[in-house]
Order: sequence, then structure tokens, then C-alpha cells
Amino acid sequence: MSHHEAHEEAMRQARETQLRLQREARRIATPRFGPAVDGVLWRKSRPEEIADASPQTPILSIIEFSLKPGIDLRDDSRPPRKLLDATLHYISSIPGCRGIEWGLRLDVDVEACFFCLIYWDSVVAWHKFQQSLGFTPLVALLASDVSNRCARIAGRISAALGLGDAVRANTIIYVVSVTFSAQDVSSQERRLTFEERWNALVAALTDGNGDKGPLHSHGMWLENNASTFADPSPAEAAAANVSVTFTAFLVWDGINYDNYLAQHLCERLQASLQSSYGNEPPITLKPVQLINRVQPAQEAHHPPPQQPAASLTSLASILQGDFPRQCSADLFTLREHARRVLDCSISDARAGTRLFPLPQGYFTSQGELHEGSMSVIPKWPSRQASWGPYLVDIVWMQLKRHSVRTHGPRIYNQIKNDVGALPGFVKAFWARDVEDDTRFAVLIVWGSQHAQRAVLHDCRRILDDFVASSAHISSPLTYQAFPIARDHEGSTGLDRVEYLELIWFHLPPGTLERQLFEHAYETFARMTVPSQQGGIPTAFRVSSDLGGWQPTEATENFDSQTFIAALTWMSPAARLEWYGELLGASLWSYELFGHKLDALKVLATGGVSGRFLAMQRP
Repeated sequence: MSHHEAHEEAMRQARETQLRLQREARRIATPRFGPAVDGVLWRKSRPEEIADASPQTPILSIIEFSLKPGIDLRDDSRPPRKLLDATLHYISSIPGCRGIEWGLRLDVDVEACFFCLIYWDSVVAWHKFQQSLGFTPLVALLASDVSNRCARIAGRISAALGLGDAVRANTIIYVVSVTFSAQDVSSQERRLTFEERWNALVAALTDGNGDKGPLHSHGMWLENNASTFADPSPAEAAAANVSVTFTAFLVWDGINYDNYLAQHLCERLQASLQSSYGNEPPITLKPVQLINRVQPAQEAHHPPPQQPAASLTSLASILQGDFPRQCSADLFTLREHARRVLDCSISDARAGTRLFPLPQGYFTSQGELHEGSMSVIPKWPSRQASWGPYLVDIVWMQLKRHSVRTHGPRIYNQIKNDVGALPGFVKAFWARDVEDDTRFAVLIVWGSQHAQRAVLHDCRRILDDFVASSAHISSPLTYQAFPIARDHEGSTGLDRVEYLELIWFHLPPGTLERQLFEHAYETFARMTVPSQQGGIPTAFRVSSDLGGWQPTEATENFDSQTFIAALTWMSPAARLEWYGELLGASLWSYELFGHKLDALKVLATGGVSGRFLAMQRP
């Protein structure tokens, strides 16, 4: 056997082994079913490829999910609502979107439940929605799987449910869903018979109750989800069609909404089903109060995004601008294109034709959000190791012009010697501000936050006395603090840092706000690591070991909380190159880059600022 034949045989055996392992895994895997239309899973085809085969039938997306306790989407001044508004703005930009209406369920006490209707002008538009970001920027808000269903609706979108002019702040939609065994409604005739019975019940309710009845009613049969396996077997495909769901929307003016009438209608429906089918198909009832409508982006005037006039050489300056919440033109190939560009930049960095690789872009598609596939939300790595974190005091000093390089070392040594005698002192560093030649900082590392608190009064007294006796400091000292994780050797890691960028994110108070920001910042951090392969130059490092939440006593405004991000750079040139490319990438693709920066800006309602420091060696 030749070498080529041996290689081909080895490859054949490897493929057979892979297929065998996949079949074995599928025998024990829990079946999952993703969003589909006409049995075609959302990721099976490019949207453009189904355009000719699919009639221009409008599609209604019905999205539902539970929210974590404490999240209030009614308050448009809080970060969760701002995130939602940004997400809906993006969804409305998807070609074929004809309107969005959303609200909250009224019948839940513990977790708020989000309910959303999105009108698409065609199956192609619906497929683009599933390929897009969709609601994935909100995964940190979720307390449950996402129900991601859809239905064909007769007529044009604007008249489909009759909700257009009826939707006001007090509009109530009563959502009634009946799930049948597929054999009970296996023919179109059986479905029409049930629809006639339902319409008769609604008519009787409306005619007999005057203004108390619903304003509108519209029913539809939901599309069944399809197997998420790449090549489902006949049995797996059939498992997606064991049941069929009919969903009706009863629209009430909130003033005249009568929960008793709605319950009575459903009781009559239940009795009718039992007499007709000999069983009781499950019925779910969901009263929803609509809160807002979103106008499609293409029908509204959206000025171009504004960028600040200042030089965009820092994350803080980039976040001062706006990010276009627009859907990319070709979602189907977006990831592959980004991967090729990133791989090319990695090769160029290895060859020395560029300094560092490009930022890494990625995103999760809306189609991945469905029942049975709850997104795993990464948690911010704990800084509270068993041996505890260090705490770093940052002492900012403004000196007279041109005196930092001359007097900085002497000032640092005096402070280190005086403060170093206090209990709990570990080490001190000093750094000059790269962008302001009159400013420098002394970083004092304490063994723990407790140790820093114990000597805080004495430390401040020493520093105040020093300022009073110095002829070179031109303004009072200012203080900040952030934690550093202690490694197993007890090192701070700062002695290996050449350039340090400190970024302050100011957020409203609250545990929920912390959790949302930690998730957003971790998402940003993953974008900064282009590859784990060896031999690739790295522009900078974002580590959970450096930075974190500023202690409350170090925060001047008690109506806010501050997260201090610490980025370690290789050089000013690396920082300039990487931020320039990040800005360009975020304006090019909201999915891959822009939405991650947008989330940081939306959550940091108190603003973002930063300083770039060159660490000095004694």
C-alpha cells in the first residue's frame, strides 16, 4: 500500500469512528428542537436561498422569557431597560421587520416575564432574524430558556392582528394557547372546524358584554420547531411534530379588561374540547400588558452615529461615541469572514508585517435561544481566593511642569519609606502619566482591604504632611483603590507591567447592576484575546487578576459604584493600533464588535474615564 493510499485509509477510518461516536452520543442525548418554518431549521439554509422557494407570507415571531428577580423593564432610566431598548433598536433594523410590540405578563408574582411580538414581511426576513444577534445581548437578564416560536399570519402585517392603532400603554393582550396531539388536528378540515368553534366562542363573549369584550381577536397555528441535529433520522424528525399548538390573541383596552370574562371563555373552550376530542388538550392563559412599540429603523429618521471630536486613542474616548445599531448585510457568512480576516492578521503578526493581530469578533445567533438550550452565562472569575486579594491605593499627584522625571523618583522613595513602615504594607510602585507630563501616581499595595482600613488614617496623615512640606506638588492629592488577586507565590504582578491603563466605569448602585456589568466586561475581555496559539505577539492583556470594584469608602459619590479596569499594554504604539482597529471594527459590524462596546456604554450610566500610565522602575 502506497503512502497516499495509507493516508486515505486512515482518514476513512477516522471518519467512520467520528460518525460512530456521534451516533452513540445521540442515543443518550436529550432531543432538542430549534426554531423552524416548514420544518426547515433556521441554520440549515442561507436566507437568500429560500427566497424563491418561499411565498411572501408574513411571519409573526413570538418571544417569551423570564427575567431574574429585581429586573424592572418598565423603568426606562435603569440599565436593564436601556439594554432592551438598544437590542430592540437593532432588531428593528433587520430588513423585513415591520414592527415590534412588547410587554410584561400580569399573572406572575416572583419573576417578571417578557413577551414580544415581531412582525416580519416574509420567511426570508424571519431567517435573517434567527441568524442575527436578536435578543442574545440580554442573556445576563434571563432566568429561563427563551421561547422562540413563530406562525404564519394571513394578510399584511399592518392588519394581521389589528394591533396597530389599538396598542396603547394600557392595552392588554390575553394569549390563549391550546396544544393538540398532532393526530387530533391532522387535516386542514379539522383545524378549520376548531377555528370556527373558537371564533364562535369569542363572538358570543363580545356580543354579550358590550364594552367589556375584547377589541380584537386573531388566532394562528404555530410552526413546529425542528431537530437541531445536522442530519436528523426519520424518528428524530417525527419527534418534532407530535403536537400542534393553536395560539389566539385577545386584545383588550386596559380600562375595560375583565379577567373574569377571559377565564370564562377558556372554561367554555375547555368543555367544548372535552366533548369533541374525548380528552382535555392543555390550555395556557397569559395576560400581557403591552408597554411599548418600536418603529422599524428603515421607516424612521436615524442620524449617522456621532463620534467625539477628541482623539480616539482610549477605550473611554471610544465609548463617548455612538455605535450604529444596524444589522449587517450578510449575516450568514459574517463569522467566516471575520475568522479569515483574524487568521490573516495573526499570520501577518507572526511575519512581522503588523504589530499585533486584530480584535477577535464573535456573537451568538438568536436561533440558539430556544427551549432546552439555556445559554450558559459566564461568571466573572472570583477574586476572593482562599488567601485573599491585595488592595491597591492609587495616590494621584499633580506636579509643576517638567518636574515629574526630575522629582518623581525622590517623591516616590520618600512616600515608600514613610508609608512602608505601616502594618500591612506590601510594596509600592510609581508611574508617570503618558498623556500628562505633570501628573504621576504612586501605587501602594496592601495585604488586604482590612489591612488598608486599619492604617488608612495614619497613611493619609503621612501623605498630607508630605504635601504640606513639598514645593513641587501643585494641587491636593486624590485617591482611588482597586483589588489585585494574590497568586500562589504572593506576587502582585505589577512588577512585570510596562504600561498600565486604568479605566473607571461609573454605574448606578445595586447588585444587579454589578452582575450585568461584570458579564458585559467579561464579554469585552474575551474580544481582546485573538488566539491562544504560541508565538503570536500580544498587544495587551485583560486579566481578572487586575482591577475590580472600588471599595465603597473610596467612592466619593455614594449614589454610584465604580468598576476599575486595569489593562496592561506592551507599548503606546500597540495601544494606538489596537484601539484604532477596534473602533473601525465596531462601526463595521454591530454583531461582532459594536454591541459589546455598546453594552459597556449603556451600563456605565455615570460615564467612563481613564488614564494611561508608564510604570517606572526604581
